[in-house]
Amino acid sequence: MDVIRRARATDIEALERLFGAPGGPLATALRDLTSTPHVTLVVAEDGNGVVGTAQLTVMRGLAWDGASRGLLEGIRAVRRGVTSALLSWGVDEARRRGCTRLHLDSGLARADLREFYARFGFEHSYQGFTRAL
Repeated sequence: MDVIRRARATDIEALERLFGAPGGPLATALRDLTSTPHVTLVVAEDGNGVVGTAQLTVMRGLAWDGASRGLLEGIRAVRRGVTSALLSWGVDEARRRGCTRLHLDSGLARADLREFYARFGFEHSYQGFTRAL
């Protein structure tokens, strides 16, 4: 992997491949996310083009004593080396933006990911609730 940079509209086809999803909804999300100040959407590139993506959303609320916190999600990559680079980017960027806590949104089904994320200092410490609307 050569570079991690902000995503742009021309990345839509690569993002469709990474997510295995149709372009219409992803194109709308890409447009919205790249124009939202508290969201940073990046792609990882190598000589073959886009090989990964991640999204960092920085939030501030009354919880956690009003501190800024980050949510790192949407990590998709063609190999673990790219995933490692995106995780490191997310941690560094959250720190740079003043976050005191970083949440990583990931499914619970894959135990191998828990071990992998633990190598980056993440603890499996939160069980939340989800509701479809």
